[in-house]
Amino acid sequence: MSDELRVNTDMNVNRISDEIWEIPMSEKSGMLVPARIYATRNILQSMDSGVFDQVTNVACLPGIRRYALCMPDGHWGYGFPIGGVAAFDAQDGIISPGGVGYDINCGMRLIRTDLTLADVQPHLERLMTELFRKVPAGVGASGFVRLSREEFGRVMTHGAKWCVERGYGWHRDLIRMEEGGCIEGVDASVVTDHAIQRGINQLGTLGSGNHYLEVQVVSNDRIFDLATAAALGITGHEQIVVMVHCGSRGFGHQVASDYLKVFEKSMRRYGITVKDQQLACAPFRSPEGQEYFSAMNCAANTAFANRQVITHQIREAFATVFGQSAEALGMELVYDVAHNIAKVERYPEGELVVHRKGATRAFGRRRGSTAVARGRHRA
Repeated sequence: MSDELRVNTDMNVNRISDEIWEIPMSEKSGMLVPARIYATRNILQSMDSGVFDQVTNVACLPGIRRYALCMPDGHWGYGFPIGGVAAFDAQDGIISPGGVGYDINCGMRLIRTDLTLADVQPHLERLMTELFRKVPAGVGASGFVRLSREEFGRVMTHGAKWCVERGYGWHRDLIRMEEGGCIEGVDASVVTDHAIQRGINQLGTLGSGNHYLEVQVVSNDRIFDLATAAALGITGHEQIVVMVHCGSRGFGHQVASDYLKVFEKSMRRYGITVKDQQLACAPFRSPEGQEYFSAMNCAANTAFANRQVITHQIREAFATVFGQSAEALGMELVYDVAHNIAKVERYPEGELVVHRKGATRAFGRRRGSTAVARGRHRA
């Protein structure tokens, strides 16, 4: 570590480039791979000590490949640092709720409009009142969608597709969502009754904490890639867009809680030790690992459905206030992407279980190439 670099850790942090910093395996007993942090010098120096401790704890987990990673917005979290990414061998590695987070498939959704700030400003107070009325927020908030347990099972299985088939959105919305808004191959039977009770009435609700629904303005000087922005329907000129940040609510939280307890017991059976109990895990191919993976995907699909119902309600609010249909207002979905999830992905190294916590999947410039992650909102 150079004399000029002062970070909140006693570990050696080596400069790989101006934006990549590496903690070698020699810095903590049990590290199987180096830990890498993506950050400028100033960002690195502002990170709390928990980031360095947690990312090196992740580097000790069985089956990890190449590096334990932390993105530029990394900060202390539960288990993994928020902004943490790690890939584990799908045959010999583990899966850990601490690498996904309690709010499974917490994610971001952006909706464009053809409206401008000048159009909206005279109606802003009424619009915000209507949005607040249609999209409940806060701890324990319930939505307008009433479901039987059987129907909630279909939500877990089909995600946003369930919503669109029932009129809560447009079929073309699905192509703008990660996984088309539905992760396949789930088994709702591995979800506990307690989790179902917590989630069954929460579709279309925002939650609390750092979750939000914001009406935003796109200024010309904030568009850095005009061609890409135009392809996504973002034109600037004080264009109005709506951003939503939320996830699977109490349902996902309970799924994580349930399986952390399962994993704390099963680790002894599989001979796994971890540096931090918040990293409780199980072999991915074990019965416990597969059950959590399926339950996590049930919660991920429910989060896609939650954001889809919220989108329907946002469109209805705008239509009410401006006296035009959502289609006439140009309220197209730009994207929906998860930043708390574990996914099986194929790389040159083989099948990997990639955990992303507060980070999103990103695609490289070359067609067909895939980068592991980009920094994302803190969740």
